[in-house]
Amino acid sequence: MRTVTSTSLICVLSLALAVGCGDVRDEEQENSLAIKMMALDNSCSSPEAADKINRYCVKVMDNSMAQAEEAASDEFGVESLILKLCGIPESSDLELTMLGFGSGNQPVSFAKATGLVVSKNETTKAFVTRMKYADFSCVDTPGGAANRMFHTVTPLPDGRVFVAGGFTKTTEESGRFEMGNSSDQGFVFNPDDGTLTQSANLMNKGRGAHAAVYLPKSKLVLLVGGSDRVFMEKDNTCFPWYWLKEKAGDVGLTYELFDPSSMKFLEWEADNWPDEGHELVMQVRRVFPVAVLNADGTVLVTGGGYWPSCGTSTETDADYRIAELYRPQSENYTGGFMNSYGALTMKGLRAGHTGVLMEVKDKLAYHLFWGGSPDGPLAEIYQESSGQMDGNFGAFKEVTWLDSGSYKKRPYFHTMTPLKDRNFLLVGGVPFSSNKLKVPSAADAYLVKVLGDQKIGVTSVDGLGEGRYFHSTTTYDQNHVVVFGGFSSMLEAEETVFAGGAINDMRFYDLGTEELSLPPIDAQGLPRAAMGTAALSNDCIFMAGGIDQPHLGLEFQNDSVPLVAEVYCPSSICPEGLWDTCCYQE
Repeated sequence: MRTVTSTSLICVLSLALAVGCGDVRDEEQENSLAIKMMALDNSCSSPEAADKINRYCVKVMDNSMAQAEEAASDEFGVESLILKLCGIPESSDLELTMLGFGSGNQPVSFAKATGLVVSKNETTKAFVTRMKYADFSCVDTPGGAANRMFHTVTPLPDGRVFVAGGFTKTTEESGRFEMGNSSDQGFVFNPDDGTLTQSANLMNKGRGAHAAVYLPKSKLVLLVGGSDRVFMEKDNTCFPWYWLKEKAGDVGLTYELFDPSSMKFLEWEADNWPDEGHELVMQVRRVFPVAVLNADGTVLVTGGGYWPSCGTSTETDADYRIAELYRPQSENYTGGFMNSYGALTMKGLRAGHTGVLMEVKDKLAYHLFWGGSPDGPLAEIYQESSGQMDGNFGAFKEVTWLDSGSYKKRPYFHTMTPLKDRNFLLVGGVPFSSNKLKVPSAADAYLVKVLGDQKIGVTSVDGLGEGRYFHSTTTYDQNHVVVFGGFSSMLEAEETVFAGGAINDMRFYDLGTEELSLPPIDAQGLPRAAMGTAALSNDCIFMAGGIDQPHLGLEFQNDSVPLVAEVYCPSSICPEGLWDTCCYQE
């Protein structure tokens, strides 16, 4: 193992200094890495906790070998905006981790960059964004950007994150709130420099409560369905959230495409868009649909009808049982939804359900769909067909249970997080019982294991703390999950009812211990629900939008609320045992 630890090979530079490596001889400066640091160090939740950095711990690993080798590591005590690492071996895959320590012996700052390239006889420039460790860092948002809920946050393959749509305004009617003014804006977050940039143009039509998925073959993002508005009843004895078909507009029948390379939405050339014969129109209006990517590049879209609530009953339209398949543009195909002639029929009518990739086997995707149905099978699996492009569609199959009595809940608006080895963390939701949705329970956390082709085992997970729905669960390594926020329940007189505000409760899940626990040293975030989150390449989590209460989190009357965006770096990405190694773990 080649280790470079001499401080003469790590030079800390300010922007005013020339790039160089001090007393290192010219022949030792052949390959170097100049790292410019940006900072997202202002804490959104506790600004008084900001701490000056007194020393850094830096490690660079070379992952281009069959076994990773250390290229450089050191500790130094000068804060700077640029680091220059000299004597780095030529490599196409370097990983840098950095901790900044404050006045105590605890990190206050974290940075990580992967895929760095050092070329021979060159100084390679790289950018890293320094973020708060075990805390929330604020992201500057474009002027005039409104806060939002029920938008989408989609990871892009280059490490950026795409934010689109969502409801931005609340109005009050007798007995209910209306969330509307569906946004036609898009934004892209770049973790390399910590910037959030608005798209170069707007959507064809604004939408919220939609689904989004990246299309690797066409390198576009597909946005599907949605609504012009949703409602929340003030009556908290029944499930308060719902939408109405006569007030949802037409966006639920349509889709949009966004090009991350040009930062533009594709513009549709249709004078009467959408009409029944237009290629942009789906079979049914879908609100809160689920969209999953198949191995062949097609996208399966399911569900999106009514659920039982204060204002709606369970969906009965059989068209919502039929899934739809989007085929991306290719040399011989313009792109659009294919006519399945009813062949893609689910086992149950689903709304507020989840759909996750179970595995890809023999170049075919298997997706697991869970909950969001008052009857029929609780879960089912979709098996992709090798001939989908030619109209030979895949099929839905009912699952079998390892223990038929182990799990009988029927959750709506839960989360299902894919982990390693066909494990999934099932968290929260509102359970269906006696023809209505009941308040969320703190007992509703489970580890779901898929065995064989379609046998399911479910075991309880303790420690959720609060029942929740419209919450966030995000994994950065398929071993650990951060559970955050959501709407919960409260005690009114002697009855447990739906709460009108969000919670700030946070939990960590570890697949190794199969337990949920409180974060050990992490700062507490803001109360939030209906936000969007995505794991970044540095293992931190990007969070955008979300509300505490409808009349406080969105524009209400004359009070506008700017877009809220943060990055959260949980302590689990670098536990105390790794502080001395600058967070690098073999």
